[in-house]
Amino acid sequence: MRLFWGGLTAMGPLCTDFYLPSLPSIASALSASMSTSQLTLTAALIGLGAGQLFWGPASDRLGRVKPLLASLALFVLASVWCAYAHDIYQLIIARFIQGMAGAGGAVLARAIARDRYSGNELTRFFAVLMVVNGLAPIVAPIIGGALLGLMNWKGLFLTLSLASAILLVVSFYGLEETLSKKEKGEKPPGL
Repeated sequence: MRLFWGGLTAMGPLCTDFYLPSLPSIASALSASMSTSQLTLTAALIGLGAGQLFWGPASDRLGRVKPLLASLALFVLASVWCAYAHDIYQLIIARFIQGMAGAGGAVLARAIARDRYSGNELTRFFAVLMVVNGLAPIVAPIIGGALLGLMNWKGLFLTLSLASAILLVVSFYGLEETLSKKEKGEKPPGL
């Protein structure tokens, strides 16, 4: 199960860094300048930030599982859209949506951890998540570069889609709601 939590937490860094070795290929394939193709990274980072503002409050109102399933399903669809984008502007929009969806995994993994654990157990869990957050941005471009030797840039996005689809299936069948009915809809302290 730790692999599952690590996968959810890594969705954000994977979304931003996994495809970086393919930026020159993307620019060439979509007849875009290198600076325009780099806007796909900017869009994903903006999406990650905006997604955190969306998924956190949504999970406080709706529970943890429904928003998690929605974010993973959206990530699958956005990743497929990235792979089949016809021009750089479609890819930029798809990357923004992919970034928003990728934020859901990171936000909700932490929220579920806070619901399930406390004390030393919560501290150990967050330590594992922090290791994943630290390693994923380093390892993601290395893995992406290695896979780029086996497939084109579209294959990288389809790989992300497959990974998120696996997380979606595991979440659908393996996760129970952790937010109590009493907590749903309550305003966070200080608001």
